Amino acid sequence: MRQHRWNTQKQEHRTMAPRNIQEIQKTIKNASEHQQTITVFDTGYDSKNITESETRILSLNQLSGLTDINPQQQQATFLAGTTLNEASKILAEHGFTFTNMGRTGEQTLAEAISTGMHGTGNTYGIFATQLQELTFITAQGDVLTCSPHKNNDIFTAAQLGLGALGIIFSLTFRIEPLFRLHAAERKRAYKDVIHHFAERSSNADHYETTWFIGSSQVRTRRLTRLPLLTDGYMNPSAVLSKARRHLGDNTLNNGAFHLISYLGYKQPATKPILNNISNWGKGNRRYADLAPQVYTQKRTVRHHTMEYAFNRSQLATIMEDIRASYHDSNKHLSYPLLVRTAAADNIALSPAYQQDTVFICAREYWKTPPQQAFNTLETIFKAHGGRAHWGHYHTNSAEELQGLYPRFEWFCALRKELDPQGIFLNAQLRRLLT
Repeated sequence: MRQHRWNTQKQEHRTMAPRNIQEIQKTIKNASEHQQTITVFDTGYDSKNITESETRILSLNQLSGLTDINPQQQQATFLAGTTLNEASKILAEHGFTFTNMGRTGEQTLAEAISTGMHGTGNTYGIFATQLQELTFITAQGDVLTCSPHKNNDIFTAAQLGLGALGIIFSLTFRIEPLFRLHAAERKRAYKDVIHHFAERSSNADHYETTWFIGSSQVRTRRLTRLPLLTDGYMNPSAVLSKARRHLGDNTLNNGAFHLISYLGYKQPATKPILNNISNWGKGNRRYADLAPQVYTQKRTVRHHTMEYAFNRSQLATIMEDIRASYHDSNKHLSYPLLVRTAAADNIALSPAYQQDTVFICAREYWKTPPQQAFNTLETIFKAHGGRAHWGHYHTNSAEELQGLYPRFEWFCALRKELDPQGIFLNAQLRRLLT
């Protein structure tokens, strides 16, 4: 078991892995009596702004699995430590799936909702909008269940609670019958996509694009929902062979890309050339598979991540500002910017709160310090009023967040009411939420 600091005063190292509500309550009581803090440990993201700022002492890996499924109501309840990959596999065995998912499936369901994980699609909200009910344990050790019909105010906060309201025990999601996705990945001209992104994304079930800063081309990914096929049937004109897909996803996107990223780190001036090679090597392709296998993509190259959300109408202006700021610059990123969308919601701290949203995600090879990689981009993002992804790198202050989220002060007051001692506040959350 991975060891982490338990007692921050005595510098002891210990990770707690509760197996039930009673053990969670015992952990909370112990922390309260010794004036300690509790931070849930999760390994889903490569770059966490929330959880890496202080010791993580509680793992949910013993709280995993399906506890209930209701096919008639199309709902399923999981323990909080179940990963997205695990949950998707279980649901598929019952003939169901999540409505929408992000690109990675390694994080737990608790972390996925707590930090605002999302996929893409104009009419689909962030992952937490699929949540129907959740149960968590408060700083007082109380078991609190909330939903749109019970403790609704708390529910709209806990749907994206940053781990600051309590320790999540179980989550109930809306699910739907399992379906396939057809993926069409193509190169397009920058001007044909970025300046017409609203139209292109509105004509697709799920749509995203990636752009190496400065390039005249982008890559688009259009996902179209399809019914399940009869067992054993495969349409060769629509399906990329799994062997070929595995070769592209793993050999190129992981193996070769790791080498390209490392070379770019060692010789920054070569990044534009290396980026062109990476972009050229991917080519165009089409394939179809079960929805979870298409939504998620396994990436093994370590990287830092920063993502900001904006009103969808701002995309072209922001991208042009980025293009201008990086003109003749040697500060190009090794990764392309990733552009995705989400529907507006009413979750208090959601980046998509009351706005149809476009996300611009920046990534960089892990050896490059995130401040060095993202400083120029974040300045542009902040100038356009962007809301940062809570689970990734950002430098926002509490004052900045108050101007970005209309219910920010309300959330802080609710957090203080539920946890007056600040048991669930790490250093980063203490700076932002108090």
